[in-house]
Amino acid sequence: MSQPESTAETADTGTDSTFLRSIEFLTGEDPNLGSFLLVVGIVTCVFIALFQFTLPDPISDLLTAGVLFVTVVSGLFAVLLDTLGYFDREADDADAEVGTDEPTDTTEPWIPDEPVASLPPVIDFDDELRAFADLYDGDLPRQFDPFIEDYRRLKTNTRNRRTIASDLRADLNPIGALFEEGTDGYEIYDEIGDRLFRYIRGGSNLTVGRAVFYDGDGDEVAVEDLANGVGRVELAVENEGEATDVEVTVQFFDGNGASVSSQTSPAGTVGSGASRTIAADVFVPPGAERATTTVRVSDPGRSVAAR
Repeated sequence: MSQPESTAETADTGTDSTFLRSIEFLTGEDPNLGSFLLVVGIVTCVFIALFQFTLPDPISDLLTAGVLFVTVVSGLFAVLLDTLGYFDREADDADAEVGTDEPTDTTEPWIPDEPVASLPPVIDFDDELRAFADLYDGDLPRQFDPFIEDYRRLKTNTRNRRTIASDLRADLNPIGALFEEGTDGYEIYDEIGDRLFRYIRGGSNLTVGRAVFYDGDGDEVAVEDLANGVGRVELAVENEGEATDVEVTVQFFDGNGASVSSQTSPAGTVGSGASRTIAADVFVPPGAERATTTVRVSDPGRSVAAR
């Protein structure tokens, strides 16, 4: 097909579409040929009965003939619309719209249709909700509805998550009432509650590994071997909460357990759900034989993770 023909066909299609949509006030939305003809027939019978029983001849006959004429025209009009595919088109469009509006995955109602923001692991309850769904063969009872609704809010909001988490903790109460203590469902409920409390309190969600000291050659050494010199301390940190800046505090003790000195150094940012090794250069004072290492969230309002 040539380009001019294609353009003309597109224009004709657009004109037909505009014409067909402009007559929806006559047929209503989602029209059906059978329903349309049925309505025409009912209206025809009503008017004929009205004219024949209430008006004298020949007025009733003239009006009846007029009604029959309109009925025939309406029938021809319906056939024309059906030939143009008007009734089938509307049905197909309606089916397409329903298919678009329905969620793509009804088995996991806690997953929003709109884009979601990443959740810190401590308040990511997708696996727990799947475990609950397995207990009920995928059909969660209505007691879960408030929790799922607020959990969807939590996934699409990054500004007031602690407030939403408080709502989630309240939503857990009717869920907890469904299970007896010691059952699988109760264990899941209890774990979700503990993690929500940790997040709401604003405490540290850091897990800290063992601190290791290295000398200038990069060899692992004991603290006393670095006495009166500079060493390097490294430790692994895992963050289950929001992204946060951390600092490392190293406190040194002598052989009697008395504190010798303490040093604090910034260690950068640990992302949400991230694991990384943080390090700091420290001066080990004379007489130091052992040390404790504490990783603190830089925000003074947050609690401490120590090892």
